Amino acid sequence: MHFLNRTVARANGVGLRLCIAAALCMSAVAYGATNASTNASTNAASKAVEPGASSTTSMPEHVTADDPVKVRDALAGQMPAAATQSLSDRIRNLARQPFDRIFHGHAATTENGQRTFLFMIPAPHGILYRSATHRLSVNVPLASDEHPEAIQLYLNIVGPRGRGLVIAPDAKAKGFIQKIDLIQLKTEGATKTVARGRLMLSQEAFESAGDNFAIVLVCTLEPPYLTETSEHSDPTDEEPTDITRRISTLHASVQAVWLVDQKDGSVLGKGLSLAK
Repeated sequence: MHFLNRTVARANGVGLRLCIAAALCMSAVAYGATNASTNASTNAASKAVEPGASSTTSMPEHVTADDPVKVRDALAGQMPAAATQSLSDRIRNLARQPFDRIFHGHAATTENGQRTFLFMIPAPHGILYRSATHRLSVNVPLASDEHPEAIQLYLNIVGPRGRGLVIAPDAKAKGFIQKIDLIQLKTEGATKTVARGRLMLSQEAFESAGDNFAIVLVCTLEPPYLTETSEHSDPTDEEPTDITRRISTLHASVQAVWLVDQKDGSVLGKGLSLAK
C-alpha cells in the first residue's frame, strides 16, 4: 500500500479585442469537437470504476491546461488598480454578451460552441493507492482554508509578512507590505470543492506519476463569468502587515473532472466528480 501525502466578466464594454482571444487560443486543447470521439483515445493504463464525467465528453490522451491568469485578464482587461473598487458593478452591466461570442473561433469548444477551459490544480494530498488491487482512491480538497466556498485556481503572494517581526505602527515603514492575487472558481448550486472517485491504475503509471498528480477541471464559464473584489487591510497587532488583496472569481459549469500526471499532462483517469 502506498500513500501520497502532498500537497475572476469584465468585457471591455463594447467587446474584447481579438488579440486577447488569440493569446488564449495558444493554450487551448482540441477538445469537445464534433468528431473528437473518433480521434481521442483513453490512456490504456487506467479506467474508471465509478462514472462521474459526462458521457458526451471525449478525453484526449494528453492535455494542456489553460492559464487562469490569462483567462482572468482577458475578461477583466488591463485596468489601473484604483478602478477596481467598482469593478463588480461594472461587470454586471457589461457582461451581457455571451461568452461563446466573445471567444468565437477557438478550437477548444463544446458542442454548443462555448469555449471550454481546462484548469489544472496540483493534488499534493488525498491520493491513496493499493498496489495489491491496483485501485487508486481520490479525495482531493481543492479549496483553501481561508476561502472554503470556492476552488482555488491560483494564488500569488508578493512581499514579506510582519507577524512576529515588527509591531503594527512600524510595519509599513519597514516594508512589511503584501499584495495577494487570488483566482478562484465557483459553480452554481451547493458548494462542491473536493475531487473524489476511484480508479484502476497500473503500478507503472502510479510510480511514473510520483508526486505529480493533479486534478483537471473541464468547464465552461457561465454568467456573470467573472466577479472581482479588492480589499485593503492596515497593519494590526495580530497581523502587522499592510495587505492588499485582489480576489477574482470565475463562475463556471464543470463538465468533467480528470486525474492527470502534471509532468506531461497525460490523463490517468476520468470519471471523477466534485463533492462537498
